Amino acid sequence: MNQTQNISVLQTNINHCAGAQDLLLQSIAQWQIDLAVACEPYFVPSQANWVGDTDDLVVVVSANSAGPSLSAVERGPGYAVARWGEYIIVGVYFSPNRPLAEFEAFLDSVSEAVRRHNVGRTLVLGDFNAKSQAWGSPATDARGRAVQVWAVHQGLNLLNRGTTYTCVREEGGSIVDLSFATPLVADRVTGWKVWDWVETLSDHNYIRFKVSAPGVTPIVPSRGSNCFPRWCLSQVDRELAREAAIVQRWSSLTFDGDTSVDTLVNRLHEDLTVVCDSSMPRARRWHRRRRNGLYMVLEEQLREVYRQAKKALQIAIRSSKEQAREELLEDSPAGVPAPGGR
Repeated sequence: MNQTQNISVLQTNINHCAGAQDLLLQSIAQWQIDLAVACEPYFVPSQANWVGDTDDLVVVVSANSAGPSLSAVERGPGYAVARWGEYIIVGVYFSPNRPLAEFEAFLDSVSEAVRRHNVGRTLVLGDFNAKSQAWGSPATDARGRAVQVWAVHQGLNLLNRGTTYTCVREEGGSIVDLSFATPLVADRVTGWKVWDWVETLSDHNYIRFKVSAPGVTPIVPSRGSNCFPRWCLSQVDRELAREAAIVQRWSSLTFDGDTSVDTLVNRLHEDLTVVCDSSMPRARRWHRRRRNGLYMVLEEQLREVYRQAKKALQIAIRSSKEQAREELLEDSPAGVPAPGGR
């Protein structure tokens, strides 16, 4: 991989669906993705560029053959740690059906893994099944509060932006797929976005962003007055704010990069944003949704059109795979079986 280019990252949950995994691989190839983290994979192939956890709940995939090789660093139930060039990639997944005590123990396990292998350039990506106003949910649950405290103690910056659902079901949506990075990486992240207009054959949307290569200054759009984040000061948690400020202060003490005025101002802005995101929810705009009979009928009609289109896409994927296998069998020498696979 050309080190002067940005690194393209994709994150999602494919919900143990074969079609969703096929579509993910096609999207990775089409968009020239370098790294991907997928929760609940359909299966984890025994390939060097796939690093999964011990329970096949999450996988880290190196998709760019021209880039650095991917190597497994540590595996555990629900988390996989991999090294890719200068980066440590941590993929995580935790079921929504398990109790809070087990979730907190899981976070402790991930914390230990991050501490053991953190080289200052770490990404932690996955489906935490936790909700918090800090990343756009309408309310904060016990898991969300646990993740907020955990991220502060790990010195991780939240990359999530906006209030677009990462998981969408007929009964509603939620924001449970989270992206975190150490400050050195977070400073180089651009374009974090939930791609809610792209079909995934899963109930989770794709998340995409880029990380600029070392020595390349990311182009950050100017912040207008309407884009500057605002927080609900009436809901501030002073203890969390104090802890976040301490962690950010520790990070600043070890900062040995460019010390120009612009750099220091940007770093101060990032530190204040982390402290505010960790201790209080961002102000949101609410839009009332009409639910009269006409709109409900139209919504059901559109939902049926979507179901039919989704079914047609799944059939097309299966047909394409069967055709490719038949062509492979025809081209195989007599007596030599074609390689199998799901």
